[in-house]
Amino acid sequence: MHNISTFLVTGIVQGVGFRPFCARLAEDMGLGGSVKNTSDGVVIKLQGSQTQIEAYLQRLQKEKPEASHISSIDLLFQEDSCEEKGNFVIEKSLRLEHQRVLIPPDIATCNDCLREMRDPSNRRYRYPFINCTNCGPRYTIIEDLPYDRPSTTMRSFAMCPQCHFEYTRSSDRRYHAQPNACFDCGPSLYLIDKNGRVAAEGEEALQICCSRLKKGETAAIKGLGGFHLACDPFNSEATQKLRRRKNRKDKPFALMVSDLARAKQLVYLTGTAEKLLTSSKRPIVLCPAKRNSGLSPLVAPGQNALGIMLPYTPLHHLLLEHFDALIMTSANMSDAPIISDNNEAQASLSDLADFFLMHNRDIHMAIDDSVIASQGQEYIVLRRARGFVPIPLASLHKGPVIIAAGAEMKSTFTLTQDNTIFPGQYLGDLKQIGTIVYYKKALEHFLKLYNLHPEYLVYDLHPQYISGPLARKVIKRPFNATLGVQHHHAHMAACLLENRREEPTIGAIFDGTGYGDDGTIWGGEFLVADMKSYERKGSLLPCPLPGGEKAVLEPWRYGLALLTLTLGNEEAIALSGQIWPEKKSLLPSLLAIMNASPITTSCGRFFDGVSALLGFCTDISYDGQAAMELEGHAKGESIAPFEILEKDDFLSLDWRPALKWMVENRQHHRKESLAAAFHGGLALGTANLCLRISERTGIKHVALSGGVWQNRRLLVLTLSYLRRRGLLPLTHHLLSPNDENVSVGQAAIGMAHWAVPGLEYVQSGQ
Repeated sequence: MHNISTFLVTGIVQGVGFRPFCARLAEDMGLGGSVKNTSDGVVIKLQGSQTQIEAYLQRLQKEKPEASHISSIDLLFQEDSCEEKGNFVIEKSLRLEHQRVLIPPDIATCNDCLREMRDPSNRRYRYPFINCTNCGPRYTIIEDLPYDRPSTTMRSFAMCPQCHFEYTRSSDRRYHAQPNACFDCGPSLYLIDKNGRVAAEGEEALQICCSRLKKGETAAIKGLGGFHLACDPFNSEATQKLRRRKNRKDKPFALMVSDLARAKQLVYLTGTAEKLLTSSKRPIVLCPAKRNSGLSPLVAPGQNALGIMLPYTPLHHLLLEHFDALIMTSANMSDAPIISDNNEAQASLSDLADFFLMHNRDIHMAIDDSVIASQGQEYIVLRRARGFVPIPLASLHKGPVIIAAGAEMKSTFTLTQDNTIFPGQYLGDLKQIGTIVYYKKALEHFLKLYNLHPEYLVYDLHPQYISGPLARKVIKRPFNATLGVQHHHAHMAACLLENRREEPTIGAIFDGTGYGDDGTIWGGEFLVADMKSYERKGSLLPCPLPGGEKAVLEPWRYGLALLTLTLGNEEAIALSGQIWPEKKSLLPSLLAIMNASPITTSCGRFFDGVSALLGFCTDISYDGQAAMELEGHAKGESIAPFEILEKDDFLSLDWRPALKWMVENRQHHRKESLAAAFHGGLALGTANLCLRISERTGIKHVALSGGVWQNRRLLVLTLSYLRRRGLLPLTHHLLSPNDENVSVGQAAIGMAHWAVPGLEYVQSGQ
């Protein structure tokens, strides 16, 4: 007599070697039974004693594959049986109508595969697409669930006898590895010239590619989630050519370096940065740059940090055998989505690249490289994409299926089901037609994979954002209800969700733009909020935005507005003529429209204006440039004086004393010192205003969200000042603080709103 127990395991349990692991563990413990993928999760049937089965479940959780994540183990069926115990087998996958399984992200090449690829006696020696159950493509090749080869872009590659033998042998590392392949049966590499002619294949294609890169040419290289444009970062002529072709005047390029040793010659690495660089996610990590590294100054002009990553595919490793580093930037025109299709690449990139290094494994879902900023032992996610998507978050509430449409710049969408939140990947700016197409494709992909049919919609209150209408267009059916959510409340809700907090919390929500309840542009907000409601308790002192959107591209315009409110018209004009002599003829007309300009409390524009005033960045060529250069040049520990004003219980952080102090000290302090004083003063003023709110409300927790908190200097200083005042800061670690998190916050608010019948969404403006 023995026990037969059947369990459903949910989580990231498909595409990570979970079934082979289950089989090997059962064989090791002498258990019979079976394991199979279903669209609900992995079903494990165990035959053995109760003690054996309990021990199996303990080892299952303790020894599971590194890339897997178990959300739950539920007992489905249990009985006693006199039948003879059989062997443990992997059964054919079963598709169910309701899908709950979680999809794994793409995984960087593991050390075992690298050893095989570098072993001349191995049959996969120098094979650019080597993989196993522990590494390789996942999210980018999966078309449908359950996760089996026919449901991926590998279905067109029939396994050869040797690969099939590995695939069916339970003791093998490639046991049920869906992308398993070799030279005889798998994807192949080839080099194409600008005329579309195949010029070389296999190893020859790789060698020619490396030779041409060394001569200063630019390659379009197909990777895991799309194409990169690659060139030699030590060659200024090659780097300048890429900038000119891509219309990328100043925005920094990311580098792929061969190994950690070479990375340490280019940047300063902390232990945290090393862990991030060598993790299976392999993000781009921003690190302080070293001087005299030999890199072209055109790689990251105006910056003191470099974005670096290590190779994460076999092809990357083979390429980097020939180089210390390569520029690896997304293959697209500036701000357009990454290109992943071979035909589209040839049609769109011929003016950008001199040749193409391609392969014939299709990318079903394109995805960008993730970006993380390292700060001491902490880090900030700047772009959540490859390696992180589609890992879900746990909701604080159980709710219906919701689509949260997100913001417009740095757009994402988020879906919910039961108590799970599925954040989509970074998509880009929805003002770009290509991004709209990308948004629709990615959303349709998520809906299909998880078999979701959204009943509720949450969207941003901005009347001109197209994300809400776009989500409606994709869903193509009426919603039970819809909910408009204020932009900064969504930011704050994302931070509360990530920190598992539901109670009322103080929020310092700093970004570039968010539609306010009063119809003005918010962006430097102090809120008291929970998931269901918020109240605006304070803000940065408002300031005109002369020229509206034009001031975003020309920060000197906002600099003039700051001076005008601080010094008065006459003195502001005189000083502006000294700071920006080339703009002198425009100053009177700009001053004339000041009173008719939109009003904003934007902290992002505040950074832009100060950057222009101090002479770092007068006009920008990419989003965030002025603020990044202001942060990058800040040196010292001075503090500019900010004050707190109060009117009708509303608190304003008055920046005019700080501006006046900086103007008065222009001749006595280096501009780098003034930049540091600005950061220090804003951090101290923010902490003091939060303390004032805390004293009135008794709330100690402070959430920091919004794109401005990507500024590492400001974040570290503010955290220190808050803690010294007995306050408890909450920050992002899983999500980016920028507009990528807006859809997650919208989803969290929607879950709270629709999880409790009769709950009203309350917003209070000032």
